[in-house]
Amino acid sequence: MSGFLWRMGGALAAGVVGLSLIFWQLEHVSLLRFAGLGRPSAAVYLLLFAGLLILNAAVFYVLRRWGAYLRENPGAGQLPPWLLAGIGVLAGAALVAGIAVHASWVRAQDPTPLDIREGFIAYEVSFATLALVPLVLLAVRWSHGYRRN
Repeated sequence: MSGFLWRMGGALAAGVVGLSLIFWQLEHVSLLRFAGLGRPSAAVYLLLFAGLLILNAAVFYVLRRWGAYLRENPGAGQLPPWLLAGIGVLAGAALVAGIAVHASWVRAQDPTPLDIREGFIAYEVSFATLALVPLVLLAVRWSHGYRRN
């Protein structure tokens, strides 16, 4: 397998780790707020920020490398924009619907559970990844740097 694919896979893994940190910490904050226990510690917000940094670095790395790859290989096949947009919209809708259902379930519990559901975090990360990957591919396709050499 080529080094390019390894680097893209590594960037995808880093993005998933960043999303996992983000959603884990957001879930922690929301459960504490629903339970009325006040604000979480500063470590929660630091981990949230670390997840944002990791995700941001992974996305910008992929944007740069994938754009360079497409400039070097102009005949490389790409999925049609309508399919990428459709995948992003459906994944985003599933993510929003899942978050809404989970929030209503948490509010209905008495007392509010304080344990984080790993399956829900995996659901959020999966659908957020499915929404972000097509957006990155579309962004590279329509960016000015891709059109010009």
